[in-house]
Amino acid sequence: MILNRRVALGGVQLDEIHERIVIRNIDAGVPHENVQAVNRMGGFGQRVTTQHWESKDVLVSFAIDVPKYDFAARRQIWDDVISWALRKGWLTCNEVPGKRMYVDKVVLPGIGDLWEWTNEYTLTFRAYAVPFWQDETAAQVVNNNITSGRMWLDVPGHFTTVADVQLKNISGMTIPNLSVNAGGSAIALNGVNLTASETLTFSHGTDGYLRITAGSRNVYSYRTAGSADDLYLDPGSRAIDVSATRAVKATVTAFGRYA
Repeated sequence: MILNRRVALGGVQLDEIHERIVIRNIDAGVPHENVQAVNRMGGFGQRVTTQHWESKDVLVSFAIDVPKYDFAARRQIWDDVISWALRKGWLTCNEVPGKRMYVDKVVLPGIGDLWEWTNEYTLTFRAYAVPFWQDETAAQVVNNNITSGRMWLDVPGHFTTVADVQLKNISGMTIPNLSVNAGGSAIALNGVNLTASETLTFSHGTDGYLRITAGSRNVYSYRTAGSADDLYLDPGSRAIDVSATRAVKATVTAFGRYA
């Protein structure tokens, strides 16, 4: 039965597993932040030393609308829901439209007494790698011919995100050195030797880690010593500076991150 509250994992809707599943509540949650602080001199106040966003939980509560005398059916539906929850992947719900969260871990509820047909069960979906809701569609800016110049990207969201960048060599000649400065965090690559029509890509998987490739080559090790760990972007209108020894087509995208 299609319900007012809907939640999907890996593209599969929970309420489509069985018509007797009733989604009672969806708690979209907030990211959990670890804040460390030390006491200030003078007898009052503290100074924050570190702040780190650690994880985010989304809670989905459901019931099984089957009378207790049909125990076998209740058990089968329970098993099907658990199998669905353990698939992991992208979580979406209609209470957070246009956004998704990648689930790294699911905490299962206790089964309790399945004879109690009014019981409610809560699944906890947890994101560790990127503990935020993220836009399903990325913001994007493209420059079809740039050697050294600035692009502007309107970055949505509440929290700092990362830029994905593609630099395609359109010069017809090898490009030895390239660099990208995204909102003040810069990564330069020396000796990468990007061949004609080859694309240098800064990308992030669902684990949130930066990958740098040139075609099929892993060129992460070509980063210069002073390069940033990643291409970080705060929400708002942000400058993207691209520099290459010859012309490239530059594409920059970013997914907004939300509480």
